[in-house]
Amino acid sequence: MNSIVHSYAQLSLIVSRGAVFVVNFATLFFINCTVMVSFNNWVGVIDSGVGGLTILKQLQRDFPSCNFLYLADSAYCPYGTKLPSQILQRVQLLIQFMQGCSAQALVIACNTASVYADTLRQQFGMPIYDVIAPTCERVTQVTKSKRVALLATNATVASRAYQRKLKESGVATVAFPCSTFVPFVETNRGDTDECSEAVNKALANLAKCNVDAVILGCTHFPLLRKKIAPFTCGAEIVECCTHFQPTCFCNGETVGQTVFLTTGEEKQANHAAQWYGEVHFVHVDI
Repeated sequence: MNSIVHSYAQLSLIVSRGAVFVVNFATLFFINCTVMVSFNNWVGVIDSGVGGLTILKQLQRDFPSCNFLYLADSAYCPYGTKLPSQILQRVQLLIQFMQGCSAQALVIACNTASVYADTLRQQFGMPIYDVIAPTCERVTQVTKSKRVALLATNATVASRAYQRKLKESGVATVAFPCSTFVPFVETNRGDTDECSEAVNKALANLAKCNVDAVILGCTHFPLLRKKIAPFTCGAEIVECCTHFQPTCFCNGETVGQTVFLTTGEEKQANHAAQWYGEVHFVHVDI
């Protein structure tokens, strides 16, 4: 997937003047300024950090002609340890930003934020795709015993969004709060002994739960799959997905473009996203 970010040096200079200018032939993209000319059809993708890139990869693979604007809210990461009111208010600001950029649709590539998807749809009146409902549908197709484990952030577990949705399908859920995993992904320290210790501490009792499926209920967690897998005792691991529908949002035969933004430090976001491939985040103030 091509990025329309041309160079770190050029963008840093423009950002310091209070705006981001990204040029792609005849298309001029203005962010954080009063004038805005955007792609005709593009989709916003938001997450608390770089974990949502796991969803973006799926979207880019399945819909290669779509244009995407990925926004990592790294300055406020992690969401999973914050109060519900703080999470909702923050996500509302991100969606307002996306609407200000004329987004045609939005994918919430974050489970903790997806808890509020119905509220956000009613408030903003635009197509908003979450990851909780589609992931629940996938796990109900996988489980035979109707007993699954949920690994998610503290806030996602506390919301009981997964538990309620799965109960509607007769599936019992054993939940494991795992917010401690997220910082290891955000700092690219997934291969460290400290990360192994955190996973061991959080999942020590998973083997006793007699489940046949394990939901990675945070989009950061697939990046720690090798650390998590030994604790699942052969249960099928289910990663998050979304029900995004590309109608009217794609460009037919044209290969789509992607812009990467972060509310945090560009260098840190680029470092955390090395697993994704070549990417150049640009800082925005939201």
